[in-house]
Parts: sequence; structure tokens; C-alpha cells
Amino acid sequence: MTDLPIARHGTRAGGGRSAAEADPLLERFRRPIHVGTLLGLSTGLYATTLAGVAILQQQADHDLAAARAPAVAQVAELRAMNSRLADALKRLADQERAVSADYDGLRSEVDTAGSTLTDLAGVVGDVKGAAAALPERIALPAVPHGAAVRVASAPAHATAGGS
Repeated sequence: MTDLPIARHGTRAGGGRSAAEADPLLERFRRPIHVGTLLGLSTGLYATTLAGVAILQQQADHDLAAARAPAVAQVAELRAMNSRLADALKRLADQERAVSADYDGLRSEVDTAGSTLTDLAGVVGDVKGAAAALPERIALPAVPHGAAVRVASAPAHATAGGS
């Protein structure tokens, strides 16, 4: 190693330390105070600006909510009407199913009645045919008048075969 004197910041050419490096308290005072003050002021200004923007945003949100309140109320009313309409449609669908079931039952009864009427029409046709084959008048024998009927009564005796 060589003993050449090299000048460095904070060192002396002879290799010794400066008085500021030897004392840390003096090193702290070497930093400029205006840098800390500027940093504090800019931070405070930034915080104040943010608070102002937040207040303005809050006021704008409040004004927007107040302006939209009628529309929000109308939307709520439309939702309520939609709900009532959906309930009415559900009731109508239930009634339609009940009426459809009743109609299906009546239709089967009408089909049964129609079949019965068709059978009855066949029977009526057979009776008409048989009635058409009969003569219009049938000559019945006359009943004699004035003839008296006599009943002869004879005494009746009953005997038992056991004595």
C-alpha cells in the first residue's frame, strides 16, 4: 500500500478526519433546515388540496343524488308496478291452468254424452223402423156386453188321509 495523500470529501490530505465527521451532531446541522420546511409545507399544501377536492366531490355527489332522487323514486315505483304485474300474471296463469283442467274434464263428459246420444239415435231409428212396419190400425175383437158370468160354487170338503 502506498501512503499517497488522496483528497476526499471530509478527509484531510494527511488521512485524518474532519471535525464534522468526527462529531455526528455537527453532521446533522450541516443538512439544510429549509429542505425539511419545504417538505413539510408541500405535504401540508397537498393534504389541504386533497381535503378541498374531497369536500367539492362530496358536494357534487350530494347535488347529483338530489337531482336524481325523482328518477330513483320513479324507478322504485316502476319496480313495484312490475312486481304487482308479475304477481297478477302468476295468478292468471294459475287460473288458466284450472280452467284448462275443467275444460278437459267437460270435454270428456261431452264426448261421452255425444257417444250416448249416437247410441240412442240408433235405438230410436230401430223403433221407428219397427213402428213403420206395423199396420196403421189393428182390428181388435169386440167385447160382448150384457152377458153375465155365473160361478157355481160347490161345497168343498177337505179330508186328511191320516184317520
